This record gives sequence, structure tokens and C-alpha cells, in this order.
Amino acid sequence: MEISVVIPTLNEERYIEGCLKSIRSQQVKAEIIVVDSKSTDKTVEIARKYADKVLEGTPGTISKNRQLGAVKASGDIIVTADADTFYPPDWLERITPYFKDEKTVAVSGPTIPMPEEAVFMDRAFYFTGNLILWVFHKFGIVWFRGSNTAYRKKALMDAGGYNPEIMAREDSDLSQRVAKLGKTVFDWKIIAMTSMRRRRTTGWLKTIRYYIDTPIALITKKTYYERPEEKKK
Repeated sequence: MEISVVIPTLNEERYIEGCLKSIRSQQVKAEIIVVDSKSTDKTVEIARKYADKVLEGTPGTISKNRQLGAVKASGDIIVTADADTFYPPDWLERITPYFKDEKTVAVSGPTIPMPEEAVFMDRAFYFTGNLILWVFHKFGIVWFRGSNTAYRKKALMDAGGYNPEIMAREDSDLSQRVAKLGKTVFDWKIIAMTSMRRRRTTGWLKTIRYYIDTPIALITKKTYYERPEEKKK
């Protein structure tokens, strides 16, 4: 079983080194692929120190960049990650055993705030969000996050891959389709720790509005609210 971790980036010099170091330090080794959207800072320079492949992606289309990384990946398991997110040393070690079952097509777990950046509101919001994803999963509604999900590559491709036409929620959209092809897992011990920078920039009211709209958008296929940084220019 070979694993490839795909990370889309855009001007991530503040966090990318910590992210890549945490993946390089995994107890289970993996190919690391960074797909960059023409960063103007030192993101690419830093990425080349740690990644096996640094690819040039398409600005403003995270779904296309995640798909490019998956297509170019050598592994038969594609793990999706975010550049502003850090991963415990046993992250991949906890993921891989589930794929020994040939019926398993996707594995995910909770994303939590980085402890050093989090305040009570952050912890409460993410706990609630993770709980909702877990409950939905129990009822067959599979909305996994791009910061912390692994797919069997064949299932990802058989499901049609990432939808290149959507600007956000590409991870939840894909996981719904992949789930139709086999077994999915949500494990509370598979943890990713993400930065709170967007919460500080956007504010919690707009963030909550965005996440309320997410299930509506996934069901109706229409977007009623986008975060400011995701609006087309």
C-alpha cells in the first residue's frame, strides 16, 4: 500500500513548513505532493525542501488543484491535507489499517483548532462541527473535510474525481460520490489541527453563515453564500 498526500497552496509561507514537517515526521512514510496556485511569497521555495513533487496549479480553483495532485500521485491511497494544518505523528498510521479492507473507499476524522491559536469559541465551534459530521456519517450522509480525508485512488477516479466547476466544498461533494462506491469511516482518533487565521479574518458570524449554507448547497447544488475569499473575481 503506497500513500500520497496532496496539499494545495497559495501564499502559505507562514504555515507550509510546519505542515510539511509534520507529514515528513509521520511513522508511516508517504509521497508528498504540493500543488501551488502561483504563490508570490516563499511557499514554493519552502515546499521544494520537503515535497517529492511541487506542481503548478490553477489559481482560484482548489478542486482542479486537488484533482491534479491526485492524478499525478504515485500512491494507491490519496490523502488530502491543507497547508495551514498540522498533523500528529500517528496520523497516517491510524488511517492506513482501514484500507486493508478492500471495501473501504474513504477514511476521515475530526479537524480541531491549533491549541496555541484557539479560544473557547473556536473549540466549541469545531467540536460541534465534528459532531455533526459524525452523526451525519452514521446516517449515511458523508461530508468529509479536505483537511483530513483519505481516499482509495481507484474509487476517487471512478467517482469522477473532484468537480472542476465548484469553487468551494469540493471535499464534501467528492466524499458524497465516493461513498456510493464502498465503505467509509469516520474515526475520532484521526486528528488534524488547523489554523484559526481565516476565522480571525472572516469573523465567526460570516463563518457560521457559510457552514449553515454548506448542506443547503450540497443538497440543492446552488450556492447562496460564499466566503469573501472564495468569490470569483
